[in-house]
This record gives sequence, C-alpha cells and structure tokens, in this order.
Amino acid sequence: MITNTASKLPADFSLAILNWMIFNRRNCQLRPDNALGLGDIPGTIGRYRLANICNMDQTLLPFEYLEGQTYSKVEEKTIWAQSSSTSGWDKRQGTIQLTVFADGVPRVKPLVFFRGKGIGPTIVTERRLHDNRVIVKFNTTAYANSSNMLEWLDEQLVPALGNQPSFLVMDLFAAHKTEEVLDTLRANDITVSMIPGGCTGLVQPIDVSINRPFKDILKVKGGGETYL
Repeated sequence: MITNTASKLPADFSLAILNWMIFNRRNCQLRPDNALGLGDIPGTIGRYRLANICNMDQTLLPFEYLEGQTYSKVEEKTIWAQSSSTSGWDKRQGTIQLTVFADGVPRVKPLVFFRGKGIGPTIVTERRLHDNRVIVKFNTTAYANSSNMLEWLDEQLVPALGNQPSFLVMDLFAAHKTEEVLDTLRANDITVSMIPGGCTGLVQPIDVSINRPFKDILKVKGGGETYL
C-alpha cells in the first residue's frame, strides 16, 4: 500500500546532485598553500585526512514507536489502534544528532535534544539515567537550532578535528547556515558541503545508511512501548 507520494522523482534531482558532487570534488583538491602535502598519503582524499571528513545529521526521536495499523472488518465504524497508556506520549519527541567520520572512528558523541529548560531537580535526576557516551541538551522545541550548532562546534567537533583542514557534510537546514555558524566553520578551516534540498534521502550518508537501522533497533529495544 502506498502511504506517501513524492512530488519529484529521483531523476529530477540528478542535476542538483551532480553540481553538489562537483563542489565536493573541487573543494577536496590540494591547494597551493597546503603545507601538509597531502594527496598521495594513504588515508587521505585530496587535502583532507579521512579523520577530517565527516557527516552530521539530525533525526526525530519519538518517545514511542506505534505503527498506527490494525485489522478490522470493512463495515466497522470504529477502528481501534494501539496506543500507549501514557496520554500524549505519541505526540512527544526529541531529536538525536549523529556524526560519522570517513575513517569510521567515533570522535563525536551522539547529541540528544529534549524539550524543556534543562534545569530543576527532576532534570538532574534524569541526567544520571543517560549513558555517559551520550550528551543530553534541552531547549524549548526539542529541535536543533543555531545556538545548539555553535555549542556543538565549540565543544565537540572543532576539538575532534585537531586543527586540520576539514570537510563537513550537512543538510541544507536553516540552523546550519546562519552567519554565526558559517563564520565559526570558516575560522576553523572547515569546508561545509550542504546537501541540496530534497536530496537527503538519496545522498545523505547518515540518512541512507544509519538512521533507518538505528530506528529499527530502537523499535526492537522498545518492544513497541516507550523507551525513554
């Protein structure tokens, strides 16, 4: 059964993707002022070490996974669907931000945003429940924003890149391209590659290869019930 239809076919995005790939190739070339002499060294692509090529993406993190499907007779006027006993949790969510590097080494911790101010005794108690390999943040919408991006750059990504020329692939999302964010990227010699609009599901590495199996694991671990 078809549940969603696309307004454009993948072939319609071919020119945008081609231009994006040309941008990536051009910006990976060695530059005259590149004193590192990279390019012919194993573990490098042009002017970048594999450890300095990364992809970041955010995805919604529902508090529960309910499929919203059931079986019933055709003539039934009332259709019952599975729902959590906790009212409203099917409408609550967070955001998880993942970062991967071209050499496969996890240098940046997963970042999870929840809705709230992040203060008070309840929050202090909750923080102790999270694995120390995950960073938990709070804001009023539970979505990533420009302030979160700047914190992430300063606290995690920039230290992980070791003051080397770097290449960061991200979605064309408003919080990723504010003046403050772009200035911080330039100041740290990080070339940002924005994936063309509508092409995330086709060429975004995390979205294509990681997010779906990641969510499948969450469904299995949660057993269809709340997991946070």
